[in-house]
Amino acid sequence: MNTEETPEPDLRQAFAQENQESIKNRLKSAIDQDKHIAIGSEYSPEELEGFKPTAPASGVSHRQQASLSPKWWQRWFKPTQIVPKVVADRLVQINGRRQLENLNTEQSTKIAANKPILEIFEEAKRRLLILGEPGSGKTTELLKLATALGEAALNNTNQPIPVIFELSAWRGEPMLAWMRDEIVARYGLSPQICEKWLTGDKIVPLLDGLDELGRYNDGIKEAILAINALQEHYSQQQAGLVICCRVRDYQNVKDEENCRIRLKGVEQAVKLCELTDGQIQDYLTNRNVSHLWVELRSHPGLMALAHSPMLLNLMPITYPDKLPPDWPQDREDCQKRLFDDFVNRKLYPQKMAIAQPLERYDREQARYYLAWLAASMGREDINKREFLIEELQPKWLETKQQFQQYRLIVGLIVGLIVGLIVGLIGGLIVGLDTDINSSIYLTESLDLSWQNIRRALSSGLYYSLIVGLIGGLIGGLIGGLIGGLIGGLKTDLKVKTYPNQGIWETGIKSLLTMGLAAPLCPLIFIIPNWATGQQVNILEAVLPGILFGVVLGYWSGGGDAFTRHFSLRWVLYRHGRIPLNYAGFLTEASEAGLLKQSGGRYRFYHDKLREHLASTIELKPEPFTDKNPEKWYSKSFFGFSIQNIGLLLSLALLLTTATSILKFNQDSVTAMSPVIQSADRIWFDRLTYPRWRSPDRYQVITFSTQDLRTQFPYELASRRIIALPWEKLEIRQGQLFLNGKLFKDDRLTLPPDFTQSPLTLGIDEYYVIGDNPNYDNLQTFGVVVPRDNITGQLMLRIYPFDRLGVIP
Repeated sequence: MNTEETPEPDLRQAFAQENQESIKNRLKSAIDQDKHIAIGSEYSPEELEGFKPTAPASGVSHRQQASLSPKWWQRWFKPTQIVPKVVADRLVQINGRRQLENLNTEQSTKIAANKPILEIFEEAKRRLLILGEPGSGKTTELLKLATALGEAALNNTNQPIPVIFELSAWRGEPMLAWMRDEIVARYGLSPQICEKWLTGDKIVPLLDGLDELGRYNDGIKEAILAINALQEHYSQQQAGLVICCRVRDYQNVKDEENCRIRLKGVEQAVKLCELTDGQIQDYLTNRNVSHLWVELRSHPGLMALAHSPMLLNLMPITYPDKLPPDWPQDREDCQKRLFDDFVNRKLYPQKMAIAQPLERYDREQARYYLAWLAASMGREDINKREFLIEELQPKWLETKQQFQQYRLIVGLIVGLIVGLIVGLIGGLIVGLDTDINSSIYLTESLDLSWQNIRRALSSGLYYSLIVGLIGGLIGGLIGGLIGGLIGGLKTDLKVKTYPNQGIWETGIKSLLTMGLAAPLCPLIFIIPNWATGQQVNILEAVLPGILFGVVLGYWSGGGDAFTRHFSLRWVLYRHGRIPLNYAGFLTEASEAGLLKQSGGRYRFYHDKLREHLASTIELKPEPFTDKNPEKWYSKSFFGFSIQNIGLLLSLALLLTTATSILKFNQDSVTAMSPVIQSADRIWFDRLTYPRWRSPDRYQVITFSTQDLRTQFPYELASRRIIALPWEKLEIRQGQLFLNGKLFKDDRLTLPPDFTQSPLTLGIDEYYVIGDNPNYDNLQTFGVVVPRDNITGQLMLRIYPFDRLGVIP
């Protein structure tokens, strides 16, 4: 189904379901789900007492089953799977402390551990601020609220849909426009419907990561002012709104007069408190690592870390037996050591009978892959908390050498494909002129269900008729059919449910368009010749038609974006930034617990871990642009660049040219020799001639022989004009008289025995003759041709190449 055709209630329900699934996938891999510390593949069955694995298949022993596949508990607890309730109920719990702060009076009250966040949100008049230190569980609290709101929206269409926005991606735009564009980019909805839902309180914005803007020139301050401007605007004001931020970052935002800047209309805040010593001791004891509690008491730096649920969770995983020697005392040094040891344990796990995640990668190289990703995500011009492989862009390249290699690869591939039609040299010029700084936009998702295919066929036929009537019958029918089919197959929502999804869907769409265009485009060469009575050579029409269809399908189906994406990944791979199978590596890193995977999206275990890994390498991206960044053809008119307009016009001209090349019949070759020969291929202007350009003397034309006074052997013929409307003409023994006077011209040589009785041409009549004085059929050597019969003027001989030139 298509967003323009789907009823809004159905579209809203589909969006609510997809959005809720996305939120649940993130919550599955959250640090603290229902106050249970997340579990991973390092847990053994003994630690999950009371839960029994499914019996092996008949005839297969447990030992054989273990040798064929991962341990059962590793299959159960991959990051993309939810923890079974029977297991979760037996896990160690951390009942974190929450406080409700009145932002006007600055009074705090304790929140009951079992009080749902949704109830708190409703009591706060649906506008809430969530505060906490790094690792305290702010995002998890937000996800729980989003889940509850999402369930309400699914059960009641009058309830708004919660949508999580990553403020780290905000770059100073008006807040409403930015939220609209984020939904469009993530879900593929139309901008109009997104803005309508945002202004109509059909969506609850949940803004995560306000503190992520703190490193960039008053980013938090500017974001708060943008949110306040949104809430002060009557038509844009959001009835529900939630913002997450670190405590200190929010409290330290001040204006030029050193006064605190607050979020207007937000009066309540949930503050997530640090763990108490008693909670830490109970948790470690229940996790059967009580030795860590003893050692923590003698390491104040490590004890300070343990007050964070996220960092406390890492300790039993990283040090199941004992702390290593020479432990630092400073808190920051302790955190670095903990992260380093955690990563080492994941990269160098204990030897087991089955393969471990990341085992097939060189450990140091795997560490560098992760560090490079973390550092690149933190770059000021990128700044992302969530990574999607499809969102790799040329700006992720770092050096001029990488940029140049990327341009060369794209230029060669695009040049070779375009060169199928315009020639290799011309294709390479097009390819190498690629703007390397331009973003890569993958095409929309396709719904290939039978129901949607049937609807797409009817859509394609409809648009083919419309475009055919406007843009020319043959080319319009074919272009409209292809465009209508592809447009009809687009889905309402493009949610990435697995890695590389957008890339492969773009590749499939490109192949689909090429598959549609390749068999249809030969008709562009066949039908005009057949309709005008020319001889049709199927073999000569099929090859150029297929080549043209391949290029047209490649370009219109997203093949260019597909090529540029994999060219970019190849350059990054060759420079050691990413592995060849990037999706496989990231998925294994998620299974190892270093990343969290939600559909096709990846996050680091925590932003603090990402920041730590980023600090282990130094990126020095070199700014690189084209020598002439303000190229004249990059200017836009009505949303289209001159370059794109030129490309469309070139394709239109190419299409017109391809359908306007004549192969001549024997009568025309004999009558017009030596100007026309049997091997000639001549382009003739049938677009402007004779519609807007009036025929003139000496021009060589092609015309239809139907309804003429003289019988011709073929339906088309070519001759030269010698007399114009209203002129009086007579030919006596090969001598031409116009308007009663002898007409002499060295360019004209008539057969000596050719005669034409006196006649006066009408208002739209022309007299034409052949160029060959030895032409033996004098009855068809000269003839009167009405303007309506003229089909075009012969302009340029394009083949054979040794006779290339203008028709005299």
